[in-house]
Amino acid sequence: MPIVPGDIAFGENGVPASPAYGDIYHSADGGLQQAKSVFLQGCALPQAWQDAERFVILETGFGLGLNFLATWQAWREQPGRCARLHFISVEKHPLSQETLARCHAAWPELTPLAASLRSQWPLPVAGYHRLCFDDGRVQLTLIFDDADAALKQLEAKADAIYLDGFSPAKNPDIWSPALLAQLRQLSSPGARLATWCVAGKVRQALQAAGFEVERKPGFGHKKERLEARFAQSSAPGPQPSLANTAAIVGAGIAGSSLARALCERGWQVTLIERHPAPAMGASGNPAGVVRPQLALDDSFNGRLSRQCFLHTVKLVSALHLAPHASHGFNGVLQLARDEENAAHMQAMLAAHRYPAEFARWVSKEEAGALAGVAVAAAGLYFPRGGWMSGPRVCAALLEHCGAALSRRFARAATRLERTADGWCVWENDTLLAETAHVILAGAHEAAAFANLPLTPVRGQITALPDGCLPGLKIPVTREGYVLPAAHGIGNLGASFGFEDDPLPRAADQAANLARLARLLQLPPALEVSSLDARVSFRAATPDRLPFAGAIAQAGADIRPETPLAGIRRQPGLQALSGLGARGLVWAPFLAEALAARLDHEPWQLPRDLWQAVDPARFLLREARRERKR
Repeated sequence: MPIVPGDIAFGENGVPASPAYGDIYHSADGGLQQAKSVFLQGCALPQAWQDAERFVILETGFGLGLNFLATWQAWREQPGRCARLHFISVEKHPLSQETLARCHAAWPELTPLAASLRSQWPLPVAGYHRLCFDDGRVQLTLIFDDADAALKQLEAKADAIYLDGFSPAKNPDIWSPALLAQLRQLSSPGARLATWCVAGKVRQALQAAGFEVERKPGFGHKKERLEARFAQSSAPGPQPSLANTAAIVGAGIAGSSLARALCERGWQVTLIERHPAPAMGASGNPAGVVRPQLALDDSFNGRLSRQCFLHTVKLVSALHLAPHASHGFNGVLQLARDEENAAHMQAMLAAHRYPAEFARWVSKEEAGALAGVAVAAAGLYFPRGGWMSGPRVCAALLEHCGAALSRRFARAATRLERTADGWCVWENDTLLAETAHVILAGAHEAAAFANLPLTPVRGQITALPDGCLPGLKIPVTREGYVLPAAHGIGNLGASFGFEDDPLPRAADQAANLARLARLLQLPPALEVSSLDARVSFRAATPDRLPFAGAIAQAGADIRPETPLAGIRRQPGLQALSGLGARGLVWAPFLAEALAARLDHEPWQLPRDLWQAVDPARFLLREARRERKR
């Protein structure tokens, strides 16, 4: 869904309003006080989260962010606050960073928090955007989408709910009975709900959804407001494991990202790698391209790629690595293959109305000016994309883990043994780890221990000698890629084949030089015999989407009508694999999302995207094909 940013108009009383909806963002009696009186007080906060391990708040309508800022402020000020606060908010028309700054100036007491919020403010691109504050103890998940569509795909259990959209008369969709009915599935037992709206249809819909509704004295000129409590019994959600321990098999970009994500949550992690150091397989290329893969129909692949790209750039930028040595996110070009492909690219931009800061069309001449060398065609420019070094980023991710990480390098997992409490990981007769969870995060390991349709794909890159492209400033891609030779890590590639030859081949070197000729107008004259190369093997899936999640139980009875969620899984056994040629983009976010699921947090992906990467999806597809035969 294209995201149309919101607009602000200020009335004579200084209250911000939406010209599109003809309604104000907060009461003329005071926006911050309204947030505290209607929403925090209405949900019994901060008392309700007293000494809780985690507390989840769901909001419809982020607006100026006042409810979040007031909640965060209250969390900071309470000594007995919950250990982790998760705040999920849906917004169809997010405001710009500049507009938020203008509005936030009215509340100087919120200046530090508001400035921190704006410093992480995401681009107006559809999907989930995760912002972390106070060392990750406060997590804000912004969902830029239509509220009804977003709530249908959301997987979370809210302890408190803020209903704060524009009035039912101005924006009826956000108060529809169908949307309010979804709150039944999103509420924890005893969840509290607050809203300033007392419309009869809203009260009736909440009561039908299982809430006990009560009118309370309103705020300012508003006579009444509503408080509600989810009274119906509900099946208890999963509780955090008493043994938050995991063994990760594979220390490439997937395993390293997952180790960091779990260690940040207080887990004890054992990382097992058959090579003597991390990132010596497919993640070990000196550098790789970081850009999204757009799709005209906004397919699963396009949506996932967009989500992962934004997260990866943000994560790597925050690792405090030396730029130019580990990464460079100062833009990347994707040149059009031909006129038909150029028209398709421009149609994608028009259909999704991406902000120019995310993606824009550039002429051949502008593309050359951005690249620093003459390029072969016009194409897409991604200002926040670029390149990163897998080995250096993996090392930084693992360094971040500290004492919570145990490294078992130069050790090959050869056997997994299920125990009463979890798993044992063995190398022949040597016990490598005894743990509650095992995550298969490498291509080789996932294929050895799980029935997953993974195909090894051979890729050969060609190293660029220093000085051969002195003007090239950013990566250029088009049926291949060329990377700037920053600090000697520039390269060119990559071949794509299904042979098992681990040694570089002259034919692939020549093919890579042919790719270079299709990228640049004036490619340098290079001799194949003088160039170094590297070969690695990626793991590809039949639908080019990765595997992330729990692995199906061996011999599970899967019928055509079985839902994916109903397939029996092997307890504590997960996979993060099948990343193909996009591991650098996909792995960091999928690792974070999988860690959140393992730690029983609200999901960081909508339900349909999780189903699209479910390791059991091909088993279900096979069962359905069998029925048709």
